[in-house]
Amino acid sequence: MTFSDLNAWRKAARDRVDAKLADLLSQQAKEQPPDVVGLIKAMSHSLLSGGKRLRPLLTLAAADSLGQKEASVLPGALAIEMVHAYSLIHDDLPALDNDDFRRGLPTCHKAFGEATAILAGDALQSLAFETLASLVTKPKFATRVGTAVYILARAIGPLGMAGGQAEDLAFEKKTPTLEESQAMERRKTGELMAAALGVGAALAGADAKTLKIFREIGLLAGEAFQITDDLLNQIGDPRLLGKAIGTDAQRGKITAPTLLGQEKAKAKACDLLTKALKLAAAFSSPKLPFLLRSVVDRTN
Repeated sequence: MTFSDLNAWRKAARDRVDAKLADLLSQQAKEQPPDVVGLIKAMSHSLLSGGKRLRPLLTLAAADSLGQKEASVLPGALAIEMVHAYSLIHDDLPALDNDDFRRGLPTCHKAFGEATAILAGDALQSLAFETLASLVTKPKFATRVGTAVYILARAIGPLGMAGGQAEDLAFEKKTPTLEESQAMERRKTGELMAAALGVGAALAGADAKTLKIFREIGLLAGEAFQITDDLLNQIGDPRLLGKAIGTDAQRGKITAPTLLGQEKAKAKACDLLTKALKLAAAFSSPKLPFLLRSVVDRTN
């Protein structure tokens, strides 16, 4: 596939993910009593506000790398994006990062209130697992779904994203070592990216050895993504980012660019990406390396 072909695939796949997410929430709205419609609106506000859809596309690319058709793993991709949206809603809350804007729009708690935002995040997390588990109705998928559910649940719990977020809070106003910062970033960001690949690979029937390779690719890519995020928080364009910059410094957060300096941090992100691409070369699909390069080569 040419670069143009890959760009076209990314756009078309992103549109399919967006359409399915919208359909899913529309169905949820039909089944809710009137007093709960505000919750669905809050979920939609954050889930359907655009974005790169990198994580669900990684799920599709991982499955494609193993010869699995998109339609059979699409619910897994939707689940990944719903978990990502839930994490952003909670991350933006006053008790955590206290952000006012996300993707150029008011954050969920600014638009709907803090209580509704918390519930919207909770509901998206639950709906994600419901959507993923729905694949169990396909007999040959039962074991694969069980593996995928385990991968995702572990990635976002105390050993993964939630634990990394707690560690990130603990590091505020402190000076962690580079090793401590890297471990935190792998948990906070890398684990969900690893899960995005792992869910796609698991639903494609990957064995334990292959799942381990995809997990390592995701951890490397996730750390590179977080370093790039931290750099953009220092030097990015807020109009492209859709949110304010300089907020890490205001909160006293210690990030890789803080510890290494911007140039060395950029080099570190590129080194991590190179390692991820080397592992991805074991698979024939060009979609995975194409998406991995966008982890670092981006402006938002």
